[in-house]
Amino acid sequence: MSDPLREIALQSLRRNIVQLPTGKFLTAGQHQFQTLWTRDFCHAVRGLVLAGEDGVAEGHLARLLANLRADGLVPRVLDNYPVQLRVAWQTVRTLVPILPGLAFREPLTPRYIDEHGSNAYDSNVLLLLAAFRMPSEFWRRHQEELRRVWEWYGDKFQDGLVLQPPFSDWQDTTNRAGKTFLLNLLLYLAAARLKERGWEVALDLPTYRQRIIEVFQSQDLFRSLEGSDVISVEGNLLALEAPEFLDREAKVRLWEALKKHPLVTLDGVLGRCSHPDWLSSDLAWHIRLAKLDRYHGALSWSWLAGLGLKVSRLMGDEVFFQRQRAHVERLLTRDDSVVEIYDPERDFRPWGSWLLDAERPFAWGAAYVLDALTDGSKN
Repeated sequence: MSDPLREIALQSLRRNIVQLPTGKFLTAGQHQFQTLWTRDFCHAVRGLVLAGEDGVAEGHLARLLANLRADGLVPRVLDNYPVQLRVAWQTVRTLVPILPGLAFREPLTPRYIDEHGSNAYDSNVLLLLAAFRMPSEFWRRHQEELRRVWEWYGDKFQDGLVLQPPFSDWQDTTNRAGKTFLLNLLLYLAAARLKERGWEVALDLPTYRQRIIEVFQSQDLFRSLEGSDVISVEGNLLALEAPEFLDREAKVRLWEALKKHPLVTLDGVLGRCSHPDWLSSDLAWHIRLAKLDRYHGALSWSWLAGLGLKVSRLMGDEVFFQRQRAHVERLLTRDDSVVEIYDPERDFRPWGSWLLDAERPFAWGAAYVLDALTDGSKN
């Protein structure tokens, strides 16, 4: 008997698959995010594989690899419009609904720099991690490009860790500049998996792992940013999901500490992004204008709720798993879709403001919920 929640997640993901003359691709959403966001797509590959949409994943990855910048940087987006225009136009449509949407069609232009002048520092490593879900033949065909993707990070290290500029990872509303746990964790995982494939990686993994722990660990949790008191849930959950970074004993300590942290205790479930909220001075001006101050703080994300559901299963915590599943079930059945973000202060209604509404269906979130609801799925 099929799981109705899994079916909602599956359909939310598939509704974002677009057919273009050159193939099928995955957009992040159908409104302000109706574009080929590399970060969103790479996170969503786990769901595409589980949905039997391997061809979409392989074709989209190949298109990104064909559009590497000269230095090996992966495109931030592929779109026929500047992404800032697409988001702004959709914002205007929220106020004036009779306006037509901007068509998404080929030819698609690779774009590497955001409105702050920053590159997406996590796109390259996310592409590599997504590519590990592809068959060996894919790696054979694209080995040269994949090496360039990895080698882009070669000059980005400082004092044993990668240093990132402002607004350059998924928390791109936040001036999270410096050394972040998330990016360094992802790089560690990619390096470990590349070595398993026989690649020569110029990193001593035990030393790198120890450096990450020394800089970011605080009372069994990992801080979001060096020198910050903010705890972001995404890195902690990904560290619990991954088999390479922590042993079982350390995972148990981390899981128990996380359950006692306000990221969980404020809501009783997982999904809230960061605590405490980032200071207003750390946020981009347009985010403050749109009343999105809590976007990467107190708002609850579908992809984090899905990852939290999976991790609670992996940790064998049946009580928390059932509570988290009931939470996810309530949201999906109420909205008949996987929505980008929810507001805990409004009974987890989909977030919205006078300028913008949460994206729905949201491909990235749908993929993680689908993964959590699929027994035996790969990490």
